Amino acid sequence: MQGRIADLTVSVFDPRQRLTLELDGDFRPLYDELKDKTLEITIKPFRKKRSLDQNSYAWVLIGKIADKLRASKDEVYLTMLKRYGQGGVIKVQPQNEQAILSALKYYEPHEKLYTDKEKYYRVWAGSSGYNTEEMTVFVDGIISESKELGIETMTPDELAEMRSLEATR
Repeated sequence: MQGRIADLTVSVFDPRQRLTLELDGDFRPLYDELKDKTLEITIKPFRKKRSLDQNSYAWVLIGKIADKLRASKDEVYLTMLKRYGQGGVIKVQPQNEQAILSALKYYEPHEKLYTDKEKYYRVWAGSSGYNTEEMTVFVDGIISESKELGIETMTPDELAEMRSLEATR
């Protein structure tokens, strides 16, 4: 559920603070169930998820790159994730290695840090979890690769229009 902070009340006489939220959705169905319970609440700035337009366009270009390189879409997608996607490095204890790796989809041993005793992996998040900003970086990288291969891409005006439509959603 989304909303915004409407008010914060702080009293000199009471160490508790009262936070008032304005919610976009209807909270009434949950109110009776939760009103007397201790809750764990996380409040963080809203970040728009990636748009389906950006995702669709990324996959169109990935398909064209795959055709040009005579590769599979999955191979090209993984290459694009490695070059332009979100990821990091994790250390895996040998006794937990199988369990952790079975939960990951995109990973490879870190070439400089990986040893028999200490196992480090580079990991990448799939683009389905990207927000709009992360997806824009990803798509821009794919566009750049496409241009280098002589693949026709949207014009800057078309890209700007797609992105402005996403901003209004």
